[in-house]
Amino acid sequence: MSGADLDDLDVVPTLIARYGQLLGCDHDERERGELLLDILHDLLTASGVQLRPAAPLVGESPTLGLRRGDTKLLGLVWRDSPLTAQDVAIWQQAARRRSNMQVALISMSGFDAHAGEAMDPQSPTVVLLDRTHVEAALCGLLTIEKAMQEVGDRAVFDGTAFTSLTDLLLTAPRHDPPSFVSFTRSPMPWELEIAATGAVSLQHLLSGGAGWGEITGFTVDGPRMLVTTGEGVVEVDTLRGTAHWLLPLAGCSGSALASADGGILVRRGSAVVEWKDGVLTPIAGDLGDTRMLLWGPGGQAWALCGNGAELGGATLGLVRLGGMVGDQQRYSISFDANVLSAAWLGDLRFFLGAEGHSAVVNLSCRTKVRREDWIVSPPSPQYLVALGGEVIAAGSDRTGLPGFLHRVDPAARTTSLVAQMQLNGVQGLGVTAQGRLLLLGDVRGNSQVPHPVIVEVSVGSGIRTAARTGAPTRPVGAEPSAADAVSGAPVDTTVAPSAVAAATADPYMAVRLMAHGERKDYALQPRPITTGGQAQVFRGTHKRTGTPVALKRLRMTGEDQRARMRREVDAAGMFGSNRHVMPVLDFSSSFEWLVMPLADHSAEAMAAALRFDGPLRKLITAICEGMREPHRAGWIHRDLKPANILWLDGRWVVADWGLGRRPRGQTTVPGRTQVGELYGSLGYAAPELYTDAHAVSPQTDIYSIGQIIGWALLQTDPHANVPHLPSAGPWRAVVRAATHHDPRQRPATVDELLALIAAELDSPPTAPVNRGRALIEAACEGDASALPALFRLAADTTSHYELYMEALVHLDDTQIKQAVSADPTTARAVVQGVQELHTGGYVTLEYHDVDNLTRWLLRIARCAESIKAWDLLEDTIDAIFYLDGGWDRWDVRNDIHAWLSERSGVAAAIAAQALRAHPDSIPRFDDLAQQATVDYHIRQAATPATQHASDERIGGSPTAASTPSRRHRPDRPDR
Repeated sequence: MSGADLDDLDVVPTLIARYGQLLGCDHDERERGELLLDILHDLLTASGVQLRPAAPLVGESPTLGLRRGDTKLLGLVWRDSPLTAQDVAIWQQAARRRSNMQVALISMSGFDAHAGEAMDPQSPTVVLLDRTHVEAALCGLLTIEKAMQEVGDRAVFDGTAFTSLTDLLLTAPRHDPPSFVSFTRSPMPWELEIAATGAVSLQHLLSGGAGWGEITGFTVDGPRMLVTTGEGVVEVDTLRGTAHWLLPLAGCSGSALASADGGILVRRGSAVVEWKDGVLTPIAGDLGDTRMLLWGPGGQAWALCGNGAELGGATLGLVRLGGMVGDQQRYSISFDANVLSAAWLGDLRFFLGAEGHSAVVNLSCRTKVRREDWIVSPPSPQYLVALGGEVIAAGSDRTGLPGFLHRVDPAARTTSLVAQMQLNGVQGLGVTAQGRLLLLGDVRGNSQVPHPVIVEVSVGSGIRTAARTGAPTRPVGAEPSAADAVSGAPVDTTVAPSAVAAATADPYMAVRLMAHGERKDYALQPRPITTGGQAQVFRGTHKRTGTPVALKRLRMTGEDQRARMRREVDAAGMFGSNRHVMPVLDFSSSFEWLVMPLADHSAEAMAAALRFDGPLRKLITAICEGMREPHRAGWIHRDLKPANILWLDGRWVVADWGLGRRPRGQTTVPGRTQVGELYGSLGYAAPELYTDAHAVSPQTDIYSIGQIIGWALLQTDPHANVPHLPSAGPWRAVVRAATHHDPRQRPATVDELLALIAAELDSPPTAPVNRGRALIEAACEGDASALPALFRLAADTTSHYELYMEALVHLDDTQIKQAVSADPTTARAVVQGVQELHTGGYVTLEYHDVDNLTRWLLRIARCAESIKAWDLLEDTIDAIFYLDGGWDRWDVRNDIHAWLSERSGVAAAIAAQALRAHPDSIPRFDDLAQQATVDYHIRQAATPATQHASDERIGGSPTAASTPSRRHRPDRPDR
């Protein structure tokens, strides 16, 4: 196999991902220091700093030389306890011995309260930095150089030995934040409501005072609102409108997440920071394309990132942030839409609000949104709140006017308007613990100065208002997730039994929900189950749940290998809901390992059992079922072989997508597929994989399936480019077709392959008419179930001509009554099928066919009337007039005429209604209008329309109308 093909996005791990892997592995103090120094080396190099190796200042502590203008040293200590004043003094003395060169001492374990006492503020040769400074640099909040410079300046000018990250980044506000005032003091400049449905009402509560800048985020958290501006986060009292700075941090953007412990999370540039108890802590980085933050399962913060519709390639994803830098985990999502917002619905289900069509994605089984998953979207669903089982979406069109509020029912996949408002823009939506919706809008008019307003949306019974999830505030009384159920957290199952049940419905759901890319979450056996050229697979256990798993770990962590593992993760994410595709439960952010369910064995290990038709067909059917959707989406596996088909929980699954080819347009690195090299596994790889492994099609995988069939029957491995043909039997034709040298001559799809297998292996089906005759014979022999079965057969075989004309129409009255009385609903389907008999292409009814059908329908009509099956009677009469109008048969018209003249009561009314629905038949029965013994309803229906019009003009009684000429249908079918 060649390892040259990657066909993937750039998968070089980011510095943050490398840092996360470092934190997740067990290393001694020296190894940790050296690995971190490598990360810092790359970080500083990327910012243009010239570096060179430097001899350690103290002991074996890793040290780097920095040169940009003046020369500095960077020393690193990472031990289990904070550095003391004595430790700092040793570094101070070592720096002086190096000609008083400035040294940045980074202690990843921090400093104790007295460490700064060893510093000489007048000669700060050592600058103290801790883990938060390093993580802030990794997240892009500041640079190591700037941190060194600022901390050194504060030591000189302020006499501060150590400056925390909080003090470095926060700035004293230059002014108090603007507040909000009551609507009575600052009313709306115009009428707010344009339209509202049902019991929905809109109430203007507060108006922003002077001084507000552009607002980028809005959060409702109990009695307070959090408003994000470019200068920081402002806390506003919901009732009074008073405001104060909660987080004076310039550069903040987007709605903050408010946690139950009083802290908040907010975006700053490409980073997410936590503000809690007066301390600022970096949480995540590499999030420059973030759209919004939201709460997800287990009370964890998530970020919606990227876009599903970009010319340069889709980048849409949901990122679980975790609790510290390096702990984030990204789930790539395939959804061709401009996704603006997201809301958590429970477990790993998220609602994605997009322009045109939204969708629900379940990360536990599928990250690809199919067209059938689309939900018609309101215009620009920029802000979402999940209420009960519904989602409330707010936004405005591209002009900013008006504002909309819509209700989306994800289960029913419907969207309806709640309210339309005269606003220049919608800037946020939140929900209180009591279920009150608060909307932040803007009414600046033609002014450039923002004028924010707070609007309360009161809802009646039309909207369920029990807050669950999706708002920026951590949900109060939210439905517990399956993770809570399995982790021992208190769960009120009377509130949400479905969430608890979800944990047991899927044996791996608990692992999925707790997954966050941490290798230490799994205990592995020392020896691998299997070892391949690229990776090893170990039997393992998820520590918190005890679930058996398999962990696949790369043997080499080069770019090519990580690209393959990323493909495996992406394919499992997109198609993992298919029960014949191996899912991925967890993976590292750098794509060096992944976790999947522990399979029992591979097809390779079951070769002896697969030589029989039944087990082999089950295997091949599973492979085809697993490959159907990937092929339709443009994915080609390129490495189907017995070792990659695994037995999991009673079914076969397709595994190992490392060599898979993504859909065209998603392979962003030209030249990675090397033409002329073998790509795949020898013997199972199609011939075209030797020439151009990128220009392949589903037929490439079909070739491999054909070789798998030959392997199972012959019990030997195939040779390269040689069809592995069985010596004889029905499978030979299947393998011959599937392994044709020319891909165009193979079955084009897995469904065509399955159809070929069925044609070769299955006995030909019994014709419906023969089955019908057998049922009639059984009925004559006393089988009471035979005639109802005959009608079910007719209903299920879509108007089969021979079955009707050679079996059904020959039933006598007793047989018809037995079948109809047993199941009038099925009889309706049989009757309705009459109108489809002539539409089968080659089938055209003869005149005698029409006569036989009409008389048969009349017998059914009499039976329906006798058992008061009025719906059946209505369909039957409709079919009778359909035949009469289309074929104009004199022979049976007398039978119809006699039947009509004898009807009364409900049957007559139904017959009259059917006659009026077929105006072409009215002139043929107009003499009934003059017969006093005929039911009034039928007489009225049989009166020609011209006669009715004449009667209305003269105000008199109906008079005899002249008999119109018989009209023949110009397109009357001939046979």
